[in-house]
Amino acid sequence: MMMLRIRRKRSRLLFIVCLGVVLLYTAYSKAWFGEVESEDRKDNKYKIVIIGSGPTGLGAARRLYELSEQFPGISVTILEQHDKPGGLASSERDDQGFLWDMGGHVVFSHYQYFDDTLDRAINNWNRRERAAYAFMKGSDGIRRFIPYPVQSNIEVMDKVDQQKCLSGLEDVVANAVKDEPANFDQWLVRNFGVGLCEVFMRKYNRKVWTVDPTEMNSVWVGERVTVPNITSIKLKISGYDNGNLVKESAWGPNHFFRFPKYKGTGGIWQAVADSLPREWFKFRHKVVGLDIDTNSVMIESGTWKKSIHELKFDTLISTIPLDMLVNMITGRNGSPEEMKEMTSHLVYSHTHVIGIGLTGQPPQVLLNKSWMYFPDSDSPFYRITVFSSYSDDHVPEPGKQWSLMCEAAEPKHNPNLEYWTKDNLITATIQALIVYRFITPDMVVSKYHRRLDHGYPIPSINREVILDKVQPWLESKDIYSRGRFGGWRYEVSNQDHSFMQGVEVTDKLLRGIPKETYFDPNLVNSRRNTGRKFSERLNDYEFVIAHYNESLDWIRPIVNHTHVYHKGKDLQPPPLHLYAWERLPNVGRESHTYLYHIIKNYEKLPEITVFLQGDSSHLHGEYIKNPMEYVYNIKKNMNCSMGISRLASWGRIKHFEKWRNFIRSGAMRVAKFTVGRFFQKLFGFKHPRYVHWCPGACFATTREIIQKHPKDFYIKAISYVDNHRNPEEGHYFERLWSTIFS
Repeated sequence: MMMLRIRRKRSRLLFIVCLGVVLLYTAYSKAWFGEVESEDRKDNKYKIVIIGSGPTGLGAARRLYELSEQFPGISVTILEQHDKPGGLASSERDDQGFLWDMGGHVVFSHYQYFDDTLDRAINNWNRRERAAYAFMKGSDGIRRFIPYPVQSNIEVMDKVDQQKCLSGLEDVVANAVKDEPANFDQWLVRNFGVGLCEVFMRKYNRKVWTVDPTEMNSVWVGERVTVPNITSIKLKISGYDNGNLVKESAWGPNHFFRFPKYKGTGGIWQAVADSLPREWFKFRHKVVGLDIDTNSVMIESGTWKKSIHELKFDTLISTIPLDMLVNMITGRNGSPEEMKEMTSHLVYSHTHVIGIGLTGQPPQVLLNKSWMYFPDSDSPFYRITVFSSYSDDHVPEPGKQWSLMCEAAEPKHNPNLEYWTKDNLITATIQALIVYRFITPDMVVSKYHRRLDHGYPIPSINREVILDKVQPWLESKDIYSRGRFGGWRYEVSNQDHSFMQGVEVTDKLLRGIPKETYFDPNLVNSRRNTGRKFSERLNDYEFVIAHYNESLDWIRPIVNHTHVYHKGKDLQPPPLHLYAWERLPNVGRESHTYLYHIIKNYEKLPEITVFLQGDSSHLHGEYIKNPMEYVYNIKKNMNCSMGISRLASWGRIKHFEKWRNFIRSGAMRVAKFTVGRFFQKLFGFKHPRYVHWCPGACFATTREIIQKHPKDFYIKAISYVDNHRNPEEGHYFERLWSTIFS
């Protein structure tokens, strides 16, 4: 009996030990291989997974962040295979210190919402006038710069080409055809005539698209190709022949554009990413599989030792190329094999970015050029950007160096692999630049090359048939494929279009707002800086914080609604998920900060704005313990915890006794007038005997009340406090905010 008990105890002990070993091994395996499924079971949140952190992915994420308080049951994960955001809109600095974009990106916009996002992300911009030209050889063998668009400036051509183009245009006018063109080449001939097509259109389009125009549809054209006015052209030819200067065309949505002063185009999207929760991003996480039966993606992660793990989703927003996305799909549910066959017929080109860093100065012929098009076959590139003209940050030594960014298009199916090698392209590019007399060999100090496998989505003849079949099928599986290659619509693939495609997917998912950009390119391309605005966000209040070097830990409960203006020495925002962070010069105390915010955002203020100082002691804890109380109180018509000041005595003395030491030491600039006189100058009428005031300059007000004063009132007000870090008028404003906003 005793032995039986001992055996039973040993058996139980052995079972416990074995079970422990199994559990430890399982836990170790999940930790080692990055198993995520256990994390999915931690909560019941609705899981949105975004593949890619370029403009489209960041647009979707930005909108999700704005709506996160209204929809708290959502979790967001952004999977990015690289170590930084930006995608095809990223930037890279080479070993010599020259900065390069992934192609000729400029910032112009069809959307107010896009502009607002960039304004909040980037403080310093350069504004540039578009000066685009074609550089081409004429029938007389001479190369010329022709202002772009070429079809509007044929008077600059030699007489033979000029007559060819003019004759073709006259034939178009005499024999107008109204039925739909069968392809892009037919569209070109019907709109520009045979002459222009021979001289420029066919040559350039074959070079940039890598396919013949007969293989492309004409649906994509929209605003991108201007149709010439023959009467205007004849007048210009007559004027040119008489020696008059030719006025360059202002056609196109990007006649003027802006460009960030620092960090290139990629700096824009890094700043937008920095405005989002850091924990949303999973960098160096590459999606390698997608199971539509289980709604899960397989992810390869890690730098040195790669691991594979699974992540489930309720909705997937993908920005990777549509053909690649569909090709990685598995599952018995639906028809993935049929979709793979269809997307295999999508056409695209590879783009080579060749950057040439140069010493010295650009030649005179390039000084007034922003970018140029090259239709002839004697160079590998189809476009060159004088990239150093966009920003001094693009070269290591501004004034002593400059740069040219060249783009070449390689066909999807390349019959000449040797030609498209890195070394051959760099050599051919430099040689062509020398032949064109843009550079000399001794100028070259840096050579950069980057091959983008998916460069341009080509609007092929059968593109619409494919998209009309594949996209609804994906959406039936809760998968939204958007962006330059995710949507595969070149006509809405600029940065603003791509960003808004992401925004609109989020708005459709959470708010039921119909999508516009992807499904109606002609509509959005007919508008300028309209459409969705920040005022459409569900956040109806915003906290504006005037900050120097104080701890901001106290704002964590309101961080999603907080715009911090920093006047200290920090170059980057604190590790908080702020709604916005912006640096300002250290002038004018908090009054300058408040007035600056009102002026900048006058037309797009939320319903309620709360103005606070970075030092939480100014909140007056005995009255206000929670910043949200300002929001609650303003809805009851209480804008602050009020004190009462007697302005009559202020009219007889210049300043408070406690300020004398500041004034004597020079730490405060003395006002030229008393506070009573200041009141009259600001408002235009005599001050009352008493006023209510907001202690600590902390208060709330509404958009309606702020806008009862015109913007010029606030511009006048800020002029009193914009030239010293501590002007006496700044203290006056503290006593007058309640009057201003009463």
